[in-house]
Amino acid sequence: MYRHIVILVSAGILMAACSDKQYGAGADSSAAAVTVKDVYLDRSLHDGLVTLEGTIIGQCGSPDKCWFFMQDGTGRIFVNLKPANFSIPAAMGKTVRVTGVVQGAKDGYQLIAQGVEVR
Repeated sequence: MYRHIVILVSAGILMAACSDKQYGAGADSSAAAVTVKDVYLDRSLHDGLVTLEGTIIGQCGSPDKCWFFMQDGTGRIFVNLKPANFSIPAAMGKTVRVTGVVQGAKDGYQLIAQGVEVR
């Protein structure tokens, strides 16, 4: 009996350690899942709600961590957290899922984030 309790507690700790951390509204699984390449090639996505997944390759240096660059296998995009008034902790190299609205920017496009999940 004691062994079963230890196993269950250990499994719970491992599951909690592996869970995603959510910021803002979190990623929305009902939003269209797209790639960075899709954002650049499909104009119908502009001003629409989408979810992208990739790796953080650059991040704001201020304590607020109010923006980051994300890269997937098809390209990279600027993710702006400031309009939704939330931030994330340092997460360089971590996998993220981001839901937001695609908007034009001076260098191409950006994602105005509504929610982020960091793995």
